[in-house]
Amino acid sequence: MAKIIRKKRVLRIERVAIVLFVFACGLSLASSLFLRSYNNSLSMQVQKIESQIAALETENEAAQVAIQNLSTKDRIFTMATEEGLSMNSVNVVTIAGGGE
Repeated sequence: MAKIIRKKRVLRIERVAIVLFVFACGLSLASSLFLRSYNNSLSMQVQKIESQIAALETENEAAQVAIQNLSTKDRIFTMATEEGLSMNSVNVVTIAGGGE
């Protein structure tokens, strides 16, 4: 009976290096694609938030104008007159503003 000679498979360092290099290249490509898409997603979120901020700023400005219109002296005097109140100049106190 003839002896069967089996060759031991030798793991060569070159093959391991090539496999690791291919794996590293694939991982690098995948991570760059992921980071690029994540960066685009963040840019879109920033633009959305900036547009919301701009809309809220214009809304705040409109509210400030409305507050100024509602707090005019003539409007208050008209409402007081409708309620039956009268203006007594003895009770009016003027406060000088702008003190530094």
